[in-house]
Amino acid sequence: MSTEGVQRETVANPHDAYAQSVFREIPQARGFLRGYLPEEVGSLFDWRTLRLETGNFLSDELQRDFADLRFSIRLMGDKRPRRVTLLFEHKHRVIYNTPRQLHRYISRQLEETPDNTPLPSILTVVLLQSGTWNRPRTLSSQYDLPEPAREILAPYLVDFQMVFIELGPLAENEMKGTEAGRLALALLKTVGEDRPMGWLQYSTILRDICRNFGPERLRRELRRALYYLLSVTDVNQEVDVRRALQSVQDEFLPVKENIMTLLEHLEKRGEKRGEKRGEKRGEKRGEKRGERLGKVHTLTRQLSAIFPEFSTSDAKRVRSLSDEALDRLSDAVVLQHSWAEIEQILRHAAAE
Repeated sequence: MSTEGVQRETVANPHDAYAQSVFREIPQARGFLRGYLPEEVGSLFDWRTLRLETGNFLSDELQRDFADLRFSIRLMGDKRPRRVTLLFEHKHRVIYNTPRQLHRYISRQLEETPDNTPLPSILTVVLLQSGTWNRPRTLSSQYDLPEPAREILAPYLVDFQMVFIELGPLAENEMKGTEAGRLALALLKTVGEDRPMGWLQYSTILRDICRNFGPERLRRELRRALYYLLSVTDVNQEVDVRRALQSVQDEFLPVKENIMTLLEHLEKRGEKRGEKRGEKRGEKRGEKRGERLGKVHTLTRQLSAIFPEFSTSDAKRVRSLSDEALDRLSDAVVLQHSWAEIEQILRHAAAE
């Protein structure tokens, strides 16, 4: 299945939205970071103190460059209340100016720190979904210097090194973290390899989620996974998704049954047929209805992928919103507002 056309269907990048949705949850973030930070680094931290910091620190300009999650954590045995910042950045593909982007973020944090306060310590962790980073992982590697001069000047230059995790080379048994985190890594990896349903071949991960998740938790994780998969495949490829599900072994029947049920509830075909009829007839009312259905459908997908709190009743509220309220909600998603802000828009619109 091709991932072309992703940007046509969604405003926000669906890869970033899915990665944020999973790894903003502390158990998944803790499992991932503990699994992939260098051992000598991870051993410094008291992992019980990991917490997610607000993302509102970023300016609109920086938000266009980042899909960041910012965490903070305390040092093991530290008697002072200081915290180290862990900046998690997901990249769908190789972007070689990533060190510069991260430097802009770090510089902004340093500038905002009062003069009489110690500077924050910021570690950068980059998850690369597809491709290979075949360059040095430092900021100083991007300076325009010949190698002999670089070695001499390095101690005097502003520099940092990224912790880099490439999904491409990872085998199933090298995916670390919680069951939900490993499921997310499997999806991100196979989508990055242009085989979105390839994660169904990862028997160990499937076995773990079937064994360790209760029915509600399993349905929630698969719902989030399915919305991501559908956002990166063409609408007319539902048959390919169903064909892949048919190959799932009986051992993993809960996975197959849940996803099939979720597919039925999406009601994509009816909505798309309505849009096509409106376009063919050329009737303004039909076109407007088709556009509205498309907007509601896209918003529902995005909100489900980004916010685990988004429920069936919330989806009904979205369908009942006025066109003006739908526009406000779309803007809030693009600007990466918090769930509390999204919920406020839904409540206010329902009262109008």
